[in-house]
Amino acid sequence: MSDPDRRRAQRIALRQEVSLVIGDGEPGFAAVTENFSSAGILLYAGQLIQVGSRVGLLLVVPSVEPEMENRRMWCFGKVVRVEKALKEGKFGMAIGFQSFEEASQA
Repeated sequence: MSDPDRRRAQRIALRQEVSLVIGDGEPGFAAVTENFSSAGILLYAGQLIQVGSRVGLLLVVPSVEPEMENRRMWCFGKVVRVEKALKEGKFGMAIGFQSFEEASQA
């Protein structure tokens, strides 16, 4: 019997407001994260982004190490899935991460 959960990394519940940037700097819009892992993130937004679209978001990454707490990272990837049903009037989208960059603390 195979495991129906095909996730590559363990998910962590994370409810956080983020701003999504689409493509190469199109104006961003607000979204709320549901859960995340090193491989990707599930979030909800009032605007639908098509599967395959490149996106970036600034995320405060949770950590089990006290010295790493509140580390801000730019996470870049592509929309890999859009949920069929709306949740509280918002579109659910899974973003597969492709690269990360630590955000300046300025």
